Amino acid sequence: MCKLYKGNVKQNFPSVDSVRLRIHRPMRISIPKFTGRLPGQIVTKSVFFDSVGYIFRALSWLDIAKRIRNICALQYAAHDTRQGIEQLLFEELVLSVGTKLDRGEYEKCKGNSTKLHKIIRRLSPDYEKLAHFTQAIASVDPYLPPLETWDHKQLMKHWGIVSTYLHWAGEPAETVEDKDWVKTGIKAVEAAANHIWEKKTSGYTGIIMPKNMAPEIRALWDRFKAGETNLAGVKRAANIALPILRKRKEG
Repeated sequence: MCKLYKGNVKQNFPSVDSVRLRIHRPMRISIPKFTGRLPGQIVTKSVFFDSVGYIFRALSWLDIAKRIRNICALQYAAHDTRQGIEQLLFEELVLSVGTKLDRGEYEKCKGNSTKLHKIIRRLSPDYEKLAHFTQAIASVDPYLPPLETWDHKQLMKHWGIVSTYLHWAGEPAETVEDKDWVKTGIKAVEAAANHIWEKKTSGYTGIIMPKNMAPEIRALWDRFKAGETNLAGVKRAANIALPILRKRKEG
């Protein structure tokens, strides 16, 4: 199965090696509105603690920060954005190891996003490459939803920038009382939050585990992993292989 993660619900969709011919209905992603919300609504309505939930609250706080130039709202937004990045990295870790995470490894990464990033690279060094491979397969398969991939280094860069607004950075006259400092902070936090929000609301995160691939797809993955073909080559080969695999399943 192609393991997917979307919002606070994990779903399994047929992978290219198990899909059957059927009427395809394009997926619709319902995008909630984060503008115009009151503080009380932000902390009591649609409260979820996955990456999407954190970023939804962050953007809601940013909307207040921009409308009335509220410093506290900016700080709350920075907090939820950083939490969202950390939760997203954890979701990536779970996907990368096939939803089977050793308790010891889990304990190591608690409270430390840097360790999360390092553990992903150690336990699943080919994960980002596998994610791009899966995305390429999905892009030519009408039976799979749109997939997004994540640049973990970019996420960690956003994490570092956003963290600036969660620590003491100087006297009030140079920071929270300075219009340019506040403006820069809002722009920086919003860039990080929007980076995640736009990808989360346009597709799913998912991978096809190599052990679940059909032989033809596994051979293609091995070639891609070894650098013998690129993503364009993967798409061309998948366009040829997918109809054959479906006919075999229908056989």
